[in-house]
Amino acid sequence: MFHIAVCDADIKGIKMICEYLQELWQEDFSVETIPFTKAEDLLDSYKRGGHFDVIVLDVAKDGFYIMDTVRNIRQYDKNVAIIILTTTEILTAKCYKVDVYRCFSRPIDKEYFLTEVSVLLKRLALEQNIYYKFANERGLSKVKLSNVYYFESNMRNIRICENSNEYIFIGKISDVETELARQDFVRNHKSYVVNLKYVRNVYKDTIILENDEKLPLSKHRSKKLRERLFNYMKASKL
Repeated sequence: MFHIAVCDADIKGIKMICEYLQELWQEDFSVETIPFTKAEDLLDSYKRGGHFDVIVLDVAKDGFYIMDTVRNIRQYDKNVAIIILTTTEILTAKCYKVDVYRCFSRPIDKEYFLTEVSVLLKRLALEQNIYYKFANERGLSKVKLSNVYYFESNMRNIRICENSNEYIFIGKISDVETELARQDFVRNHKSYVVNLKYVRNVYKDTIILENDEKLPLSKHRSKKLRERLFNYMKASKL
């Protein structure tokens, strides 16, 4: 599901854009729209750990103020796609200086707007299969899945382990397992989800990774892991 924030001081404007976006269901996009009438409320949502895939900002009433809002958003999320709705070409030029995805001039051309958003969501759908996104005290971040060796759970802390980097965020290992169910990751232990790409050897109760690190292997998870690893290695040779 894509989470799209719509920020506009005009309630009618929010309703119109949300209605437009709901039509994307016809293209098999699962979309949730989150309305905000104040930029401050949008930023507060980020401070509370909120996450959005796309943000639609209206700048009709105070363009310069919204430019500051975009800069503040970038402090929490450097990757979110920001769409600006404006009434003047001057503001459109200023918008692109603060790293936005698209600017649309009012009145909004509905067909063009939905076409551009559809293209964006298709791109984001592909990226979701490539990157893992998480939020911690530093804000919203993402790591390339192909670089991740494994996820480790310690109480409520999840550690993402790469070859030379690691990241910590609060979450559940079961949620990580579910999110990566269609990727080349498998649960090998109650506290671990491992990337099959880096599994070198599998023993009775231990997994050896390409960097010589050892991970535990639960007895009741051994069969599934071995089957997944066999299929992964077979597919890699094709």
